Amino acid sequence: MKKKVILSLAVAMVIAATSASFAQFSLGLQGGIAKSNVEDSKTVAGGGVNLRVFASPRVAIGVAGKIYADGSDYRIAGQTLSSTGTLMPVTGTLDYFFTEGVIRPYIGGDAGVYFSKYKAKWNGETVLESSTRNNFGAAPRAGLVFAFGNLGIQVEGIYHFVFGNKNHSSETGSANNIDFESTSNFGGVNVGIIFGLGGK
Repeated sequence: MKKKVILSLAVAMVIAATSASFAQFSLGLQGGIAKSNVEDSKTVAGGGVNLRVFASPRVAIGVAGKIYADGSDYRIAGQTLSSTGTLMPVTGTLDYFFTEGVIRPYIGGDAGVYFSKYKAKWNGETVLESSTRNNFGAAPRAGLVFAFGNLGIQVEGIYHFVFGNKNHSSETGSANNIDFESTSNFGGVNVGIIFGLGGK
């Protein structure tokens, strides 16, 4: 499933690049923080990479991979229990830039598969490790890019919707298995650098 999603996103990006007369590739690197809508949830750190093709000076499509990680340590009778969790969205992306100047406000969105996994260790030894789950998800975004030639500094807000699976399995499987009424939500702020900024 994971390989099929990545391959499909890559093929779509190549098709768009070859069909556009204006096609400029860019690489974006991001870091940020995110927080779930669950009460008393922790703020977690994450980061990722985005490959884009500017099909025009204001429109970019691409693929992105991010990872968010969380962990806690507990001391119990002199022993240590550690828990860690990771969430990795692998998505297609679409961005629209309102201007082509030095300051470029934009809106965008991600859609794809969110992979998650959890692990617990007792005194450094793994005692529980979940299988990797995958769920369909989507994330609207909005932000600003400060353009310095072909280099951009990016600041954006993002809000993720991770949908449940109708049959409660760990695999999405197909679009028919997505439960749009069951969602996990978390928002965040990202800061990044874009190399190869369109519009020049």
